[in-house]
Amino acid sequence: MPTPLGQLLSDSWNICRKNIRTLVIGALLFGTLIAVVGAVANRKIEGHVWQGMQRLGMEQSQMMELQRKIQSGEENAVAEAMAEMERMGGLMEQMTDEEREALFAKEGVKMMIEMLPIMGSGLLWWLFVSLFSTSYYMLLVLEKAKEPMDILNASTKKVLPLLGVWVWSMLRSFVWIPILGIIPAIILGPRFALASVLVFEKKVGVCASVSESYLRTKGYWGKILGNMFAVGMVTMLASWVLKVLTSPIAQASTVFGIWTHAVIQQFTMAFSVVFLVLLSKTVMEHPKK
Repeated sequence: MPTPLGQLLSDSWNICRKNIRTLVIGALLFGTLIAVVGAVANRKIEGHVWQGMQRLGMEQSQMMELQRKIQSGEENAVAEAMAEMERMGGLMEQMTDEEREALFAKEGVKMMIEMLPIMGSGLLWWLFVSLFSTSYYMLLVLEKAKEPMDILNASTKKVLPLLGVWVWSMLRSFVWIPILGIIPAIILGPRFALASVLVFEKKVGVCASVSESYLRTKGYWGKILGNMFAVGMVTMLASWVLKVLTSPIAQASTVFGIWTHAVIQQFTMAFSVVFLVLLSKTVMEHPKK
């Protein structure tokens, strides 16, 4: 009989506790890699936003000073901020509708052109680190290596196959959306849940692992979807609690806030990966005819 949800959650937690040292090292490493890029991207985007506001007539130094006064609770700070906003509104009112539309359109296009490369490079980096970290956590739970450095070295060889599995599974699940809508993706998506584990465990190719996952999950669509939804809710709640507990750090420093959130996301990702591996194993061990 397949392992029930409660036991899978308990077993996942026990594996995480048993491998806490290796898991913490991975979460700190990958969380830091994501946080560094996030902090740099955040700084660059903030700079472009301020440049756009300056082109619209708002002085950065003045607004930063008003922000400091408001945060420190100084009297008349809010009134000064409102007066500055009214001044900006007055400048806009002096323009015609056509001039305002042209100005905002110009600034919008300019900011989009400036930000797209930053957002694109950040997304690519996030994807790479996500592939790397998923490989690391999978190898950890599959016990392919013991020491963190050994797992990291082994993970580098699994990034490309894992990317292939993700891409091929996405194509087979979502390529039908423009034709048949979202329903086929909901039906097919859970059927490919085992593909990543098969690539690691059986060392089969990308297309073969996706096809085998589809065959092995026959009769398990509801369990896979329901279990993954449940673990998603659990990790979301845990992530929210941890973010609340670390909120003083986030308020004290934007950089540390980005870092703590990235590390928390890595911990929740690690638990989800461990759960997925155990779920995949119980499905493969109890095939339905």
